[in-house]
Amino acid sequence: MRELEGGGPPLLIRMYVSWTGASSSASALAQVAALVESAVPSWDLVLAYRDRTGDVAAWTDFVARVVERYGHQLEAIQVTGEANLTTVPAAADGAFPHATEAFVHGVLAAGSAKRRNGATAAIGFAVSPEVEPAKSPFWETVAALGGDEVAAAVDYAGLDMYPDVFGPRLELEQLGGAVDWLLRSFREQALPIAGIGPEVPIRICENGWPTAADRSESRQADVLESVLRAVDACAPELNVTHWELFTLRDADSSKDDLFHNFGVLRHDYSRKPAYDRLVRLFAELN
Repeated sequence: MRELEGGGPPLLIRMYVSWTGASSSASALAQVAALVESAVPSWDLVLAYRDRTGDVAAWTDFVARVVERYGHQLEAIQVTGEANLTTVPAAADGAFPHATEAFVHGVLAAGSAKRRNGATAAIGFAVSPEVEPAKSPFWETVAALGGDEVAAAVDYAGLDMYPDVFGPRLELEQLGGAVDWLLRSFREQALPIAGIGPEVPIRICENGWPTAADRSESRQADVLESVLRAVDACAPELNVTHWELFTLRDADSSKDDLFHNFGVLRHDYSRKPAYDRLVRLFAELN
């Protein structure tokens, strides 16, 4: 992490804590405490809603407690992950009961707790891109449940985007246009439905490109550079402030499976070409 930072500002380290119901609150809070007490200075914490019973009241209580206890130590607190994605229960909160309600009421609880305690952590959320946001029931429901309060409660709006990973394969020269479309659609079509205006920054909370038998390590470096340069180009206009990599190290480089090979380091911490490319890009773009 120090090498990636170079002489630039400290990099955030993103971590996920899964809340699986009221009975998990104590253990989840203990996980957050362990992170805060570690030597890492800058955590971007995701509170994932994974409750099969749909207990939104207990969830909002948990979210508020995290902000109240740790909102001065954490750099950012994301409330739910991809609550609008209903088909991937292993990876997205939207597959769990009352996920949209958990999104809205969790964000409102976090914002209220931040105001009460003068917390400094940035409060936000992250969703998955949608081809036609205006036809999605998610954003209309957010607007109906939260009104103007959601926009007032958040410090950023997050997007998890994986062009050339989930969806059609793209040529390298197509990636810049794809990134611009994803961010522009989010800013100009999705967020306004919920009353979230251009003054609220966008964060790219997840982006990456896995290696595999048909996905070379050199191509990974080229894709990440193309995406980062496209983000940098449209950031001033669309108020994009953060890009976060998913993930630093492979889960298991020996497996020919996308989900095990998103890292720019192999699982033994040896470097893929993308690692050194990022070192150079961070030094240039920061």
